[in-house]
Amino acid sequence: MKKLLIILCSMWVLSSIAGEKIDKQLDVSATGEVEIHNTRGKIEVQGWEKNVVSVKGELDNMTEKFVFSHKDGKTLIKVVLPKSYSTSKRSKGSKLKIFVPLRVAVNLNGVSTDLEIVNVQGGVEINTVSGNAELKNIAKRTYINSVSGDIDLKNIKGRIEISTVSGNVKASVSATKIAVAGVSSDITVKATSFDSVKIVTVSGDAHLHGSLLADGDVKMNNVSGDSFFYVAGELDARITLETGPGGDIVNKYSSDKPTSSFIGSETLKFTVGEGNGTVRMHTVSGTIGLRK
Repeated sequence: MKKLLIILCSMWVLSSIAGEKIDKQLDVSATGEVEIHNTRGKIEVQGWEKNVVSVKGELDNMTEKFVFSHKDGKTLIKVVLPKSYSTSKRSKGSKLKIFVPLRVAVNLNGVSTDLEIVNVQGGVEINTVSGNAELKNIAKRTYINSVSGDIDLKNIKGRIEISTVSGNVKASVSATKIAVAGVSSDITVKATSFDSVKIVTVSGDAHLHGSLLADGDVKMNNVSGDSFFYVAGELDARITLETGPGGDIVNKYSSDKPTSSFIGSETLKFTVGEGNGTVRMHTVSGTIGLRK
């Protein structure tokens, strides 16, 4: 009987009334994982000092079931809609505020969900189709896979991996390993320093600001867009910039000039300092370059 009570206390699986207001919490470990599934609406996640996961707010007015459970270090929060649900103007998504222990990892899956995640030290993984994502004070690893919606990152540490099809990315981070890929996206990354950056854009502009650490590597490739590395401090790297026919190279960092081929492509190679790091930039039909 005692064992049964413990199980019941560690699990909530509720058949919810559509649009129901909820205020639930579970005791959990200081580390582990919180997995969140929400089809539409807005989700706010905030880390706190308590070893408790708390969910407050209002469920989607088409909610069929709300799952809130914890087992083997994993907390599951899931808003279940009917397999065929309405997307009319009268339909309203979930609006939830979720508090989690500071050091847990957060894994969030959505379809049309706006996200705000703050103070999570165990890493964040996001997979969503549409909706804006705002992240602040995240450590360890940040992974975002989004089809559409703007992404705004502030004070992100650890490793960053972002992929988006039609959303702009703005990142002011202290991460040293950064990878961003975008289609029809403008990307701006500002970091104090970094040792590995890869930015790939198609039909969008990319701007990287910061200082390359010793033995570091920067790769920036684009198709039909502008890519610029705004160098903070002094470079110690081998530089290679290349374009396809019709592409342009702009070098405002040094006096080195690009050379042109008979088909209209451009190449610029030079070394700064001892050449311990590498900076490689390529465009098919856009503009690439260095600026101070």
